[in-house]
Amino acid sequence: MLSIFASVVLPVFIVAGFGFLLERRFRMPVVPVNQVVLYVLMPCFIFTSLLPVDFRSDEPLRIGVFAVLLTVAMIGVALLVAGLLRLDRVTTSALVLTAAFPNLGNYGLSVVLLAYGTEGVRYGTILLAVQMLFGLTLAVFIASSGSASLRRSLGEVARQPALYAVVAALALGFTRVPVPAPIAAAIALPAQAAIPVMLLVLGMQISGTARIEAPRLVSAAVVTRLAVGTLVGVALAATLGIGGVARDVMIVGAAMPTAVFTILTATQFGARPRLVSDVVVA
Repeated sequence: MLSIFASVVLPVFIVAGFGFLLERRFRMPVVPVNQVVLYVLMPCFIFTSLLPVDFRSDEPLRIGVFAVLLTVAMIGVALLVAGLLRLDRVTTSALVLTAAFPNLGNYGLSVVLLAYGTEGVRYGTILLAVQMLFGLTLAVFIASSGSASLRRSLGEVARQPALYAVVAALALGFTRVPVPAPIAAAIALPAQAAIPVMLLVLGMQISGTARIEAPRLVSAAVVTRLAVGTLVGVALAATLGIGGVARDVMIVGAAMPTAVFTILTATQFGARPRLVSDVVVA
């Protein structure tokens, strides 16, 4: 157990710690670095990771179904918890955001890479890609349910470049059209920086968070995301017949803390962003 922590979890915390120290020492703004990740590094990483995947096999289909069912199940659990706690509409939207979308990017893929290598990253990236296509769209609707218009919500979704990276990789994967070597090499370079920089961003965001504002709600959200998410992941993997490394990666993904992108979504649409931020870094 100690060796797993030292080889898998500790390196993640060390790199995130660099980001924490950067923000504390230089008061470096997180937003510009986060934009580099969202608009350059993450799309390149997703594209290069998905390109070799054979989407005509059964495994990607099972992983895609797993991702969709996991999101739907966690939304249902969050709505149940919100009903028991008698939360208002906006707070319910925030709780659903924190429960339904695990951190498959800057934390999940880092753990998967260290624990399972490139094979694990391939499965993890498929899971992340489905979250980008299905989850980000749904997250915008959840966050905006109390305030924003449908047109504005769709506009926000359409501006996510990672979505186009997924679509491009899927199209090239199905058609087997080769990517020219210079273009592939140019995309691969920033892709290699994606995970380290995402961890730096995570550390910077943790550094910029003050005390927890609503401990009771944050505790409920964290338990829902981590404990219930893990149980749902185990059940879904067994039900769908996912085995081997793919099964382990699915369960790890389901057990991840709340995704960082939920902060951006909650901020954009006024879905209690402070509460969402507290859950992300708790």
